[in-house]
Amino acid sequence: MDSIQFLRGHQLDLRPLEEADLPRCQRWINDPEVRRTTTLAFPMDARAERAWWEGQPRGGAPHTINLAIVLKDSGEHIGNTGLMGINWIDRRGTSGTILDPAHWRRGYATEAKWLLLKYAFLELGLRRVESVVIAFNEASARHLKANGFTQEGLRPQAFFREGAFHDEQLFGVTPEAFKASRAWARYEAP
Repeated sequence: MDSIQFLRGHQLDLRPLEEADLPRCQRWINDPEVRRTTTLAFPMDARAERAWWEGQPRGGAPHTINLAIVLKDSGEHIGNTGLMGINWIDRRGTSGTILDPAHWRRGYATEAKWLLLKYAFLELGLRRVESVVIAFNEASARHLKANGFTQEGLRPQAFFREGAFHDEQLFGVTPEAFKASRAWARYEAP
């Protein structure tokens, strides 16, 4: 893949998600470790992945922005992040991130979220970004909190995983909270 860079970070860049990325996306979303932490529960075959891709809006003011997370040094595509359900009137959207498990616990999700939020707040002018986490997914909650998100609510027993019901944690962040976050201090510093 060419070294297209849409957003430049320290260890990572974010670039547009491309059709050639779909086999990796399908592999990650079907990985049992990954799937248990997402809102998806059923297998994603190549046709379903392609239908998702073809259903994405193109051009104009999008309601969804999908970006590939790539390592700066190698250009390796290691995950995806994006904004979904963007409401241009109320200036808000929902964020999500998925990483190849081989790259978990290295700070990549935190940096990818920082890049995404910087774009959402400073370039798109959004006033609020939301995210949801299955309560046992402490790593996702940590990377959200590092970027200034606070838990704003809880939906008890909203997800059924591994034979039990789990709560859904609702998180949100504003530009002010983001700029006061640990991630802002870490990545925005010269």
